[in-house]
Amino acid sequence: KTEGLINGLYRGNTATLLREIPGNFCWYGVYEGICMMMTPEYGTKADLGTSAHLLGGALAGVAYWTAFYPADTVKSRMQTQPEHLSAGGTSSFFQTFLSMYRTDGVRGLYRGWGITVARAAPATALIFATYEYTLKLLKAKE
Repeated sequence: KTEGLINGLYRGNTATLLREIPGNFCWYGVYEGICMMMTPEYGTKADLGTSAHLLGGALAGVAYWTAFYPADTVKSRMQTQPEHLSAGGTSSFFQTFLSMYRTDGVRGLYRGWGITVARAAPATALIFATYEYTLKLLKAKE
């Protein structure tokens, strides 16, 4: 109540956008890149087996979280620790980022990365493999 509707609901939104927009480019780009590298000569992605899609998905998940994890760490700090806000009740992404970097360094910006990647790799592997399998099923019905 003390932060107001806009500040309270949207705190950390910039950090979320800084993570999600380039992160999704990275996510899909790594997946497609791995699939392209594993596609047989004169073949297509449809020729790949499930293991290739699982590997591509797992690596895409690791790449996503590795490249943009600091933005997620900053977002979490902004959303959960209001004592880091300035006197006006707000703190910019960059102010929070610099404060965390000065205090904890790069290690602090990646705190929690290992468990996040351990969760993301199998989850993303299954997402992409399921998507590709579903495409094959739908194309077979045409």
